[in-house]
Amino acid sequence: MRYVALLIGSCAVQLALGSLAQAADPRATELAYEPWSKTCLTEASCFVAAAARGQCAPSGGTISISPQSSTRALLTANVGTRTMLEGTISLRIDQDEPMQIARTHCYTLGCGGTLEANAELIQRLKHAQTMVVEAKNLTGQKISLTFPLAHFSQTYDGPGSVPKASGKSANEPQREHTEAVKQLPQCDD
Repeated sequence: MRYVALLIGSCAVQLALGSLAQAADPRATELAYEPWSKTCLTEASCFVAAAARGQCAPSGGTISISPQSSTRALLTANVGTRTMLEGTISLRIDQDEPMQIARTHCYTLGCGGTLEANAELIQRLKHAQTMVVEAKNLTGQKISLTFPLAHFSQTYDGPGSVPKASGKSANEPQREHTEAVKQLPQCDD
């Protein structure tokens, strides 16, 4: 019963606010893609990430891959949105079948989720051309980000940034990013 009420409420929101998807701020769709980078928080804890940034907030998104062992990594996708997502976040490598991140979580600047990547998936990423992240929010706006995978392999296998011993916490880069995003003008709905 609760699921039916949620489904009906979701449909009502889409019907009432469906035109917002067409009226979305163009600054949110004009994205600049940052190259893949490898950041190390400690000698044993590194992650590889790329970002797509719009000229207003929230917009764009990120992909990060955190190796856990030689055969396992965590792949995290985040998309910028003010509203909850309808369904899952979908990841597609080149023309492969989409993978779904079923358990998503939302926060002030967007929504994201994580899936476990095996060694085969990491190898696929190293030889592919693009990874597409897609989602749809409850206002009916489709979010689609196409991350180029050029230089992903070199970045993943290469050296990362040297961990800083400046006394900054491991959360400092995230805090700095959040502050930078807060400085952006707000996207118009």
